[in-house]
Amino acid sequence: MVGKMTRPEIWIERFLVGPRFAPIYANSNKYILPARHLHWYESPLDAAQSVLQDQVGLSVLKGKISLVNVQSHISGDVNNEKEPPHWDICFLYRVQVSGKVVAKLARPEWFSELTFRPLNSLGKDDFTRGHGDVLEAAGLLGKTKKA
Repeated sequence: MVGKMTRPEIWIERFLVGPRFAPIYANSNKYILPARHLHWYESPLDAAQSVLQDQVGLSVLKGKISLVNVQSHISGDVNNEKEPPHWDICFLYRVQVSGKVVAKLARPEWFSELTFRPLNSLGKDDFTRGHGDVLEAAGLLGKTKKA
């Protein structure tokens, strides 16, 4: 499932997206994965279940959520003292849902679009918030940019 952000103020307040970046992501009109940062003492699986419930409105038992990949990388310029880099550890999960469940999902107000798209039909540049980089590094995207 991928979405396009809208209403940056909601992302800042509810989903821990920085106030400097939320408007940029929303204005990009590019996809993001439903995601957020981990809370203190929270397991990645608990966060995945919470993201599904809080961002998508989908209640899923933890046993139905499967870990696909753990991807780790540094973002930013290590020589930039004003805006130093940060380290990301990304946990990618997969959930199978029935067509009946999908048909009942309502698009939350913080997404301008929320849809199921095959990842092999998307490329790194179709995403914002670094999600394309994470999916590419995990080998989950189909489209690649030709040099």
